[in-house]
Amino acid sequence: MRAISCVAGVCLVLAGCATSGPLGKEVLVTDIAPKKSRLVVYRVSALGFAVQPDYIIDGKAVAASQPEGFVVCQLEPGKHRVSVGNFELNVNFGGGSDQAGVVLRPGQTTYLKAEPQLGLTVGVITLSEVTASQGQSDTATLHKLDGACI
Repeated sequence: MRAISCVAGVCLVLAGCATSGPLGKEVLVTDIAPKKSRLVVYRVSALGFAVQPDYIIDGKAVAASQPEGFVVCQLEPGKHRVSVGNFELNVNFGGGSDQAGVVLRPGQTTYLKAEPQLGLTVGVITLSEVTASQGQSDTATLHKLDGACI
């Protein structure tokens, strides 16, 4: 009985992670569309695997913030607003912000790392911009999420 409970627990943990889809090292090596910019939002940590609010880009929900997954968007260069649809009445005890303003440059990729933080009622996901080399390294073994981005 105990073994069945352990197996069920492992299955629940893995169900909350992005375990299918192409890897970042395959997807993010392709060229960016002419006169476009690429935005990658990713989450490495499986901590708080049950907390998967949507990533929202310029007011549009594009994908859930699944652990070990990333969403990639081809966007117009310029200013964009990215946020996480965390539970509104929650308090973030871990620091950081669930919103980020980014300025995308033509032909370049910008990376935002999503990280789980301790919250008052449930966990929250925060965003921080990282360097291109850090983002490339972090996303190499993550899986691309199905999303509403091109």
